[in-house]
Amino acid sequence: MKQFLLIFTLSICFAATAFSQSFDDAMELYHDEQFDEAAELFSRFSDDRSYLFAGKSMLALSEYTEANNFLNLAAESRNEAIREEALYSLALSHFELRNYALSLENLYRVVESNNLSGLSQDSRRFYVEILNYLSERERFETLEQLENFSIRFDLVNRSRSYLEPEQYRELVERFKSLTSNRALIERIENELITSSPIQTFVHPFPEAPIGKVYNVGVILPTFNENDPDFTIPRNLYFGMLIAADEFNSRNTDQKVRLFFRNSHEHPDSSAAAFRDLVEAKQIDAVIGPLFSDPAISMAAIADELRIPMLPPLANSDYLNVDFDYVFQFNPTLETHGKMMARYAVEKLGLQDIAIMIEENDPGKPSAVAFRNEAELLGANITYFFEENFAIRGYDLTEFTEVFTMDEELADSLGYVPSDAIYAPFSGQASTTMMNLLLNDLESMRNDLVILGTEPWEDATLTNFQHRFFEIYYSQPFSPFTEKNAYQFFYEDFENRFGINPDRFAMIGYDAASYLFLSLETAGNPEYTNKALQTLPEFEGVIMKVHFDGQKINQNVFITAMTEKARQRKAETIQEIEQ
Repeated sequence: MKQFLLIFTLSICFAATAFSQSFDDAMELYHDEQFDEAAELFSRFSDDRSYLFAGKSMLALSEYTEANNFLNLAAESRNEAIREEALYSLALSHFELRNYALSLENLYRVVESNNLSGLSQDSRRFYVEILNYLSERERFETLEQLENFSIRFDLVNRSRSYLEPEQYRELVERFKSLTSNRALIERIENELITSSPIQTFVHPFPEAPIGKVYNVGVILPTFNENDPDFTIPRNLYFGMLIAADEFNSRNTDQKVRLFFRNSHEHPDSSAAAFRDLVEAKQIDAVIGPLFSDPAISMAAIADELRIPMLPPLANSDYLNVDFDYVFQFNPTLETHGKMMARYAVEKLGLQDIAIMIEENDPGKPSAVAFRNEAELLGANITYFFEENFAIRGYDLTEFTEVFTMDEELADSLGYVPSDAIYAPFSGQASTTMMNLLLNDLESMRNDLVILGTEPWEDATLTNFQHRFFEIYYSQPFSPFTEKNAYQFFYEDFENRFGINPDRFAMIGYDAASYLFLSLETAGNPEYTNKALQTLPEFEGVIMKVHFDGQKINQNVFITAMTEKARQRKAETIQEIEQ
């Protein structure tokens, strides 16, 4: 019997020692921020401390539902310190899940415990920060979900400076309707309406609580390494990773996390990936996808869930028309036309401008937008040629003859003089049409200013044409190679990934940087749409972003393609600086 007791006692001691060592190992992993491994170890044990730290590990991984399962067990602990830390962690988790009523109730329990610990002070601070953070919609919803009168009272009282007077009075009335106690109704009326004048909050955005984590989804296709498109999404994502690291390094109060999903180039899989990120990670915004078809299916979900979606390369005009939560970094063709018209009229002083576009050319929206904006600015559109040049063998002479330099011929035929032509060719035959246009004008010795879109970058010019013509084209991206930010990004990317960044890496970096700035400005992600549209012009390493109250980036770069164009542009800049 004594031998049995000795073996039993030794077994208990050995088990206790093994548990202690395993728990210590788990804590070491936790402190080293190896949360996956820590959570796996903690979850093996069935004691309050292990429940607490399993939950905290899951919370650090943004696995909120799993975290709550462990934290709810720890919150039943008889140990006051474990119980209150579990309640505080539950408040953090429910906050990220947007369960604000549960978050406030857990914090209130800690605050009301009269514990003078630092955790109680943190809970009081977080409690007030949430009350200040809520959007108008969230205030009404949270009021309905709360059951505690005191928390409801605090919520409405704090709303006094965050809502317009009419909305505030409506919130007070909703509060009154939730109780039949006459004494409480009188208190509401006396303290929330008549005791002090109603003020309007003067700041456009609330502040996020300290420690707020913004979860951002990235939905892009992954390709086989042998696929020529392989590097596009890879480098876009690499650029976003650097932007996230930079944001987290310079911000102590807020952080961002990126969660990647493969869109598989298919609309249905892209939409499924979007919903998965919303449900699993409670994302606040999403960057992606690459292609138009997945963008349409995702845009419908973005509107449904009120989550901003930012496709980094999409430039289709129909995306922004039909959906309220889609923001396009890549200016649309219509935007290119409008901005080129402004440059032509306001910067170059052009007044009589012809337009040429092939029938069914994808660039037609640019041509129409150019005409509308130029006329709005007082310019005269001399000709608008829209023809099926393909059936003519791309012979343009019937149309370009109006640009003849023979004044007598022009007068006799009633040709209207032009000092520029806008030719946003972008179809398969764009290069052919550019060369034919240049050859026709050259043969007539007409050096009118030529304006176009990005495909003009690939036009083949002779040395004479480079000297003779003044050509400008618009493009969405242009590296700021002379800026320090460009050099820092280039070196950081090269050191981290062992490759040189291409323009897609820079686009990913700029797009993510602007989104993170918008989230930081908005405070509450509900206001991200407003922040995206109202932020001042942002200059990245390859693009300028300014939505200017719209959902399309209004910045395009006007590139001077030829010697005469570069000289004139330099003179224009010099005049502005003087």
